[in-house]
Amino acid sequence: MSAIILKIILCSSIFIAIYYLFLEKERMHRFNRLYLLSSLLLSYVIPFITITIQRPEVKTQPQLILEETTQQLVFMHQEEESFNWMHIVWSIYVIITFFLLLKSIFALLTVRKIQGERQIYQHHKIILTEENLSPFSFWNTIYMGKRYMKNDTIDPRIFLHEKAHIEQKHSADLIFLGFLKIFTWFNPVLFLYHKAMVTNHEFLADEAVLKNPFSISEYQNLILDEMIGTQKFPLTHTFNFNNTKKRFIMMTTKKSKYSLLRKTAGITALITTVVLFSEKTYAHSTEDSLAFNQNNSSSNIPVDTNYKQANSNPIKNQPTEKTLPTQNSNDKKTLQESAVTAELKKEDSQVIADTISPKTAVKDGKSTNYTTDSNTGKDFVEAQYPGGNAELRKKIGNTMDLTTLSTTKGTITSTAYIRIDEKGKATQITTSGNDEVFNKEYLKTITAISNETVWQPATKNGKAVATSLKIPATMTFDNFK
Repeated sequence: MSAIILKIILCSSIFIAIYYLFLEKERMHRFNRLYLLSSLLLSYVIPFITITIQRPEVKTQPQLILEETTQQLVFMHQEEESFNWMHIVWSIYVIITFFLLLKSIFALLTVRKIQGERQIYQHHKIILTEENLSPFSFWNTIYMGKRYMKNDTIDPRIFLHEKAHIEQKHSADLIFLGFLKIFTWFNPVLFLYHKAMVTNHEFLADEAVLKNPFSISEYQNLILDEMIGTQKFPLTHTFNFNNTKKRFIMMTTKKSKYSLLRKTAGITALITTVVLFSEKTYAHSTEDSLAFNQNNSSSNIPVDTNYKQANSNPIKNQPTEKTLPTQNSNDKKTLQESAVTAELKKEDSQVIADTISPKTAVKDGKSTNYTTDSNTGKDFVEAQYPGGNAELRKKIGNTMDLTTLSTTKGTITSTAYIRIDEKGKATQITTSGNDEVFNKEYLKTITAISNETVWQPATKNGKAVATSLKIPATMTFDNFK
């Protein structure tokens, strides 16, 4: 979750920086509005985008060996169970979110409660109030004091300005942004987006007014006269919007000859950020997938990521061909499959002794705060992956993406430690080994599998208990000739 939040903040920061550096001062307001909306949306979508690319050609033949698993009882320290930082973090998030939601609802109700005379003026809804209310618009309605209606006519410059806000649906942009601010208030970049969007809306409304034969200087004086108004409603567009300096400069700015170049820079930035920050997966060919399924049909103990049966680092006590020197090839294959099946059944049913060492698991070089029971006894029944250990090995082999290890040579190892609670949920997962890339991929794989799995919990004396599961893995790389 923290990685997703970091990507959202980083992407939105890059996008808004590009806007202020290259786009804001250009007279291309419609493109800028589209950029602001699309870049903001992309900031929240990019962390969930997965791009499938062609798998690079590798010069090695990686072989993944999943060794025998072991389990032990886990006893969590009482003080660790009674205090959880995540509960505090989530509580703070819920409280702030709820406060912001109530604040937004109150702001909407405040606008809706404005009382006044309702009219239809040039096919648009107008509410005229007795108060000295400066003109503003929200959704499909224009609000203003009655003093702005003279001889049943509104100053056309004021009306055209607010009409532009309504017809261009600027309120929808602010509602969308407000929704994000409520539920992702931890993203400080949203406040910069709000300022940029409102300013862009005013540029568009001013542009709509000045398409008509009005004097720019007289229109600017009208805006200055209206700045004496003090009311400001969230999610609305006020005629006397106080960012006058930028508005006045933009009114006299000519379209730059570099507009196309700046548009290209903005679009390029969007595409580049999508590619850089999205998840990458490698495509597998049909032939590779077929070979993988065929090799896994006979035994799931060694898993070869190039979809060939592993021929080194065999599982302990795994039967091999040299134990049957007098049999023909068909008989040897049949006997081997029977021996492997028997070994798997034996493995699934046996109680593993206490072999995890050290008894305190390690995560990022730090010891986790739990201990293990070395006296499991005969009444201890291990936690079970749905389908058994063989199915777990097959799932790991299908999930892992080891193409990032294509330049590795020799043998690397990693061990996954999984804490499974009394309800069969994996609550703590760590990995340790002699290769950081392998550790990260192994952790990612085990975490993905555990998130979609409800284990059959371990039992001791017929009662469900928490256990620690240890799954060692070895990768061997042989160079192609």
